[in-house]
Amino acid sequence: MATLLVHMFGEVYTRSGHDFISQYHYDFFKLVDRGDRGVSLFFVISGFILAQPFLRQHLEHAKAVSIKGYFKRRLTRLEPPYILSLLLYLFAVSLFKHQFLSLLPHFFAQVFYLHNFIFNYGSLNFVTWSLEVEVQFYIVAPLLGYLYAISRPVLRRGIMICLIVASILIQVHGGQSLIAWNFPGQLQFFLVGFLIADVRATQTKSWQSRRWDLASLLVWPAIFGLEKSNFFAFLFPVLIFIAYLAAFNGPVSRGIFQTKWIALTGGMCYSFYLMHMLVIDCVFKFTKKIIIPSSLMLSFSSQVFLLGICIYIFCTFYFVLIERPCMDPKWPGKLMARIRNRRHSPSDMIAGD
Repeated sequence: MATLLVHMFGEVYTRSGHDFISQYHYDFFKLVDRGDRGVSLFFVISGFILAQPFLRQHLEHAKAVSIKGYFKRRLTRLEPPYILSLLLYLFAVSLFKHQFLSLLPHFFAQVFYLHNFIFNYGSLNFVTWSLEVEVQFYIVAPLLGYLYAISRPVLRRGIMICLIVASILIQVHGGQSLIAWNFPGQLQFFLVGFLIADVRATQTKSWQSRRWDLASLLVWPAIFGLEKSNFFAFLFPVLIFIAYLAAFNGPVSRGIFQTKWIALTGGMCYSFYLMHMLVIDCVFKFTKKIIIPSSLMLSFSSQVFLLGICIYIFCTFYFVLIERPCMDPKWPGKLMARIRNRRHSPSDMIAGD
């Protein structure tokens, strides 16, 4: 949601055809722009989720993770919605800007998750730079999973923390470099997810307390409110670590995150992630006509309302029709069975006789 607000604000601020320049507007822009920290928050969630099977294997002596099954699941779950989204972007951009041939290299680079390395411009869907980082993490995650094979908690978590610090240093000193914006500089967030999973696996119910709700009130504003700095780069993973533990252990915080509409929207986040910029690009061509030049706040609020409705409707349909069927691990086999059944349907046999 925070990242959506950043992208909608970008449309209003830079593509509306109106000049909103003032110190007040600039300060508001900086505040909204910090919504891009939602990407890092998602990396932590991804790390937490992918840590689970490796944690159970090594710490709880559960069934060993099938590496073949692990990669097959990533492939069948993520690829179809992603590739279809790129095809839709390619069609839309070609239709409106007549750039089909020049976009093909970018399309294929994105299909194979190489756009971050080959290009630094011209992405069909620029938000998928983070998906390429995710894929880099998916490849390395089975190796990182061996951290849970270290039986001593202090040593295991200490190594995680050292790797987190090393990644922060890469990001701080790398600036806008390729290494900082790809897996080495983003590793810190995935490992914060690993660390949260580790702590959660050993904590007891005595951890649950309203003190965690107080921590939420302090930490979440800090995550999005503090200015970017070298000090904040080191503080940021710590704040996320506390915020997520508070979400698990604070009665009020846990209740908020378990709210039905939040849980449902969170379950559709991949579809929202893939498709929201296409909706914004197409719909804003019409909604920008109601921009109020005298008020950035009113203009932004109206666009959030109008674009937000369109994004929610379109992305929900995309989830139901495209993403949700891919959530079934057996969908490739079911699809092949359906195709075979159609080839050998009774009507075909009768026609053959």
